[in-house]
Amino acid sequence: MSTKAACLAEMRASFDELTAVVDAIPRDRLDEPGVVPGWSVRDMLAHLAGYERYVAAAIFADLTGTPATNQDFYGRDDAPSEADDANDDTTNAWVVAYARRQPLDAVLDEFRWAHDRLAEAVAACDEADLDDPARFPSMLGRSFADVLPDQCWGHHREHLPQIVDWLRANPQPDRQPG
Repeated sequence: MSTKAACLAEMRASFDELTAVVDAIPRDRLDEPGVVPGWSVRDMLAHLAGYERYVAAAIFADLTGTPATNQDFYGRDDAPSEADDANDDTTNAWVVAYARRQPLDAVLDEFRWAHDRLAEAVAACDEADLDDPARFPSMLGRSFADVLPDQCWGHHREHLPQIVDWLRANPQPDRQPG
């Protein structure tokens, strides 16, 4: 199997694993905190989408030679401040704070869209592009194939157990018919 086909297969598999769990959670529970300290399932999905959107924008910018806009990178017109972009925690907080102001359906749509966009970026690459550390300047000397797992399937599989553990620790209360 080619690197590209393997990447796309892992992307599909991990996304399907994650969405199978998320889709089984009642909508009214997606905002309950505790998946990780202070974060809900909704927050986790916004976090994952933020990474996938950003990497897809960077890859498409490198492929086309057209600089990515803030809309491309963040799905909004502004960019994180220097303080917001100081480290992963502050950037994650910036992404999640914005998502909390959006309707739930917008966050769910962004999660799916960002993943699809990253898959489109992989599909747009030539096979040789994926393993060439010089091909994508935005990857800072690493190959896209080396960066992609941590930004996609590895990231999904890092956070999926947290969601599953939260569900086990906080089972759905029995609902009485109304």
